[in-house]
Amino acid sequence: MTILRGELYFVELGPTRGREIDAKRRPVLVISINYINRKQWVVTVIPGKTKDPADRSYKEEALVQQTPSNGLTNLTAFRCDQLKAVDHSFRQASDRGCVRGRLATH
Repeated sequence: MTILRGELYFVELGPTRGREIDAKRRPVLVISINYINRKQWVVTVIPGKTKDPADRSYKEEALVQQTPSNGLTNLTAFRCDQLKAVDHSFRQASDRGCVRGRLATH
């Protein structure tokens, strides 16, 4: 299976340190380019977490609404200040979706 830019996977990110998003099962958005994703290198992702619409929004968050195609169950904030490099082994996660738009075209 090929990992593509713009795809969402649900993975565990642990272990974490300091202010990193914790190690619970989280959605991650693949942002590395497809050339790298086709190699057996690491994949760059942005972790997400459920966002309460009443909470304050921050500039470093990209908010994504849940849709049938992305597999999210809640409004999700992807924390662009929390980039992670993850091994290709995460692709074995059975849950995945896709975010449509400019990000997914490269």
